[in-house]
Amino acid sequence: MSLTENRLTSFLAPPWRQYTATILMVGIVTLVCYLLERSVGYQTLALIYLLAVVLVALVVGRIPTLLGAALGALIWDYIFVPPRFSFHIDELYDKMMVATYYIVAIVIGDLTTRLREHQEAAMKAKLLSESERLGRTLLNSVSHEFRTPISAIVGAVDNLRAEGGLSAAHNEFIDEIDSAGARLNRVVQSLLSAARLQAGQLQPRMDWCEARDVVRASVHESARLLNGHPVETKIAPGHHLAKMDFVLMQQAVSNLIANAAVHTPPGTPIKISARFEGKELLLQVADHGPGLPPGEVERVFEMFHRLPNSKPGGTGLGLAIVKGFVEAQGGRVCAGNGVDGGAVFNIFLPASDKPELPEEAS
Repeated sequence: MSLTENRLTSFLAPPWRQYTATILMVGIVTLVCYLLERSVGYQTLALIYLLAVVLVALVVGRIPTLLGAALGALIWDYIFVPPRFSFHIDELYDKMMVATYYIVAIVIGDLTTRLREHQEAAMKAKLLSESERLGRTLLNSVSHEFRTPISAIVGAVDNLRAEGGLSAAHNEFIDEIDSAGARLNRVVQSLLSAARLQAGQLQPRMDWCEARDVVRASVHESARLLNGHPVETKIAPGHHLAKMDFVLMQQAVSNLIANAAVHTPPGTPIKISARFEGKELLLQVADHGPGLPPGEVERVFEMFHRLPNSKPGGTGLGLAIVKGFVEAQGGRVCAGNGVDGGAVFNIFLPASDKPELPEEAS
């Protein structure tokens, strides 16, 4: 679509302008046909009206186009088809001609409108695809560039601590730098994970893993983020095996723990459990916070979506990454509110073909 067509389409975006333009076009064509009638005959005038219908369909919607087609047919019949200034038609040939014009005008108008809408949709899809590709490239490049200075910051903090002899104030500053560096590192990891998911480059390494090990590793990984939240784990006795990518699943559960720690009051417990439900392994993370607001249960896993009244500083990527990682492993994830309040996140993994192993105490 050319720049001129884009500007004209934008100008005619309001419906009233489309109807006005359609009526104006039919009026202009009627004047032209009135001047040409003696030279070309009333049969040829029908082709001019059809051309007007096509031109109208290029810039307005389907309903205004169909209105223009019907209006043009009525005016042509009333003014130019004998007997003039009457909708009555004497000749069978003229009756067939008018009926054919009605059909052709409506069909041409509808097809032209559909073709234009298809072209606009294809253009939008192309622009969206290109925008997403550029966004992923930029996201990936920036994330990789951030990793080097973050590594330098973390390394410098470790070296300062190793030298010792620092005052309490200096140690406090170093702790703040370390905490900020860790937070930046988590943000970068989230951006890289999001870029991998969007690019379809995630290739899970599936193997038999014990849910208990995943939970322990996730709790250990999230220890710095808990900020006084006690963690309660509840894993039934016995083996809880399922095929998964251990690293991806650990990060998914860690993200759920971090999400619970951020959105719940200090000191409230976070409960993590693992059990079999039918032919699926269920990993559950529940908190004692305010829960999920109405209408947000289905949106919490959207990329860059953040809950209303969320604390500043988040990226809105944590839960989206959880969903992407779990689904890449053939599982599913859902969210809801607990019976006693708080949010509950469930990860389900297929476990129908788990190997039979001797039971052991937790």
